[in-house]
Amino acid sequence: MKEQIYIGELVLETLPPNSTLTVGNSTNTLLTIKNETTEITVAAIDTSTWVAGFYSVVLNTGSITITNVTVINPMAQTDRLIELQKQLDDINDLITARISGDVSQLTINNKTLIHENLDTLLNLKNSITKQVNTLKKKIIKNNNNGFFKSIIHCRTR
Repeated sequence: MKEQIYIGELVLETLPPNSTLTVGNSTNTLLTIKNETTEITVAAIDTSTWVAGFYSVVLNTGSITITNVTVINPMAQTDRLIELQKQLDDINDLITARISGDVSQLTINNKTLIHENLDTLLNLKNSITKQVNTLKKKIIKNNNNGFFKSIIHCRTR
C-alpha cells in the first residue's frame, strides 16, 4: 500500500491468496478485507469515509507484514490557508488604520493588537506571509517563488 493516501482517493491493492488486509490503529480500524480464494485478487478500496491520521497496514498471508500509511485530508491545508489569508487581510486593514492615525484593534490567537507600533505589525504581516507562501508551495508543489508580494509606502511628515 502507498505511504500517503488522500481521503477520497481510490486505492487498488493486490491481495495474495488466502490473505487478510487490515488498516487501522489502536483505536480505529478503517478497513478489513479478506481474500479467501486461491488466486491473487485486486481490491478497489474507497477512502472517502476514512479519517486523517497515521495508521498501520497489516497484511496476513500466514506471515504478518506491517507497514505504515498516512491518511491526509486534502481540505485541511486549504482551510488553514483560508484562515491565514483572512489574518493577513485583517493585519493589512490594521496597518492601514495605523498609518492613517485611526485607532483599531485586532485579535489573533487570543492576542489583541491595539497600540502596537508599525514595525511590530509589519513583522507580524511578514511572518504570516511566509506561512502562507510555505503552505501555498506545499499545496501546489510549486517552485520557490513567493505567492504574495507586497510593497508598503510609508510617508512621514
